[in-house]
Amino acid sequence: MRNLRRIYKLLSLIVHAALGVGLTLAFTRARQTAPSPLFDAIACWWRARIGRILGLRIETKGKPTPGGALWVANHISWIDIAVLGGQMPVSFLSKSEVRGWPIIGWLATRGGTLFIRRGARGGADAAAEEITWHLIRGRRVVLFAEATTTRGDRVRTFHPRLFAAAIRAGVPVQPIALRYLPRIGAPYGEPHPIAPFVDDDTLLAHAWRVLGEPLIHVELAFLKPLAVHDDLERKVLARATHDIVNAQVTGTTSDAIQMGRLGDCA
Repeated sequence: MRNLRRIYKLLSLIVHAALGVGLTLAFTRARQTAPSPLFDAIACWWRARIGRILGLRIETKGKPTPGGALWVANHISWIDIAVLGGQMPVSFLSKSEVRGWPIIGWLATRGGTLFIRRGARGGADAAAEEITWHLIRGRRVVLFAEATTTRGDRVRTFHPRLFAAAIRAGVPVQPIALRYLPRIGAPYGEPHPIAPFVDDDTLLAHAWRVLGEPLIHVELAFLKPLAVHDDLERKVLARATHDIVNAQVTGTTSDAIQMGRLGDCA
């Protein structure tokens, strides 16, 4: 039964990927600076459909802030792209290697994904400039500030450098907390046994296990956005955002909120 489910979902994803290629060819062009509003809406629907094929059931808390904003979320799996990207039009920041992946890299590039050359001199600064430009234009950019994935039971330190883009653009930072809830009967707070994409796991092996799941329950929390100003240090902003996301993920109290380190947007 599980293998039949996998085969059905895999075939559905192949057909959906082919549809994505056709829509991308029809509604985008090479070397465009950003997707059109029409294609943004198409891409949002396309990513949401991937989530439905995978069997995701998303429980949403809070609301996205309107207008341009830097969405900062914890990172658990490649599934996060379908979860967040299916909510509304957004641009993701990804490692530059993804650009060269067959089909996926092409779709990501045409769909408005931004890329960072990790480890390269000036790579983060170049990415920050590009993010700033997109934020000024009113786009939402998703940043996985841990720069790696976790099992989802804790949040690693947020790297602060790219937070400078929100400060330069004068747009709010919205903390976002992702949790893949345990299967029914498992202890509360235990990570989902399949959803996390961590350690030395390979994409194909992990995807095969995900396709065998009948249902994956996801909790997506849009937390109160943080206002920024020119004098704000990016390290302070990164730490405050981390504390808020970590508090939601672990169920603890956020020091950033208690201390009034940053103000919430109205």
